[in-house]
Amino acid sequence: MYTKMVTKQFAKSELLLKLVGTPPELLIDVFKAQWSGGTAANLQTVMNLKGMNRKEQTAMLESFGLDSETAQRGAAVGSTSSTVTEHVQILQEKGNDVAANLSQMRQKVDDFRKAFR
Repeated sequence: MYTKMVTKQFAKSELLLKLVGTPPELLIDVFKAQWSGGTAANLQTVMNLKGMNRKEQTAMLESFGLDSETAQRGAAVGSTSSTVTEHVQILQEKGNDVAANLSQMRQKVDDFRKAFR
């Protein structure tokens, strides 16, 4: 059960890293292919992590399927550097939590094995 959770979380992290490393001209296609249930907010997060400016984000959101007014508002709201910093910090904290939990789980498995020797 724990292994499934860790695997699922790492899969999300890997997907996010793939999307952040994707060239901007391919981002929409790769996003739709890799993140099947992805929303405009998810795409906005990826673009923020990529450090894209508002003009680029607006164009991407429009090509994603949002109307131009909504895309402009979304780009204006979501492109602050503090938002990017917050997302990075959250990801780092989750990574630290996963590492700590994984270490504890390994210790429990080792103790369990020793009990049956």
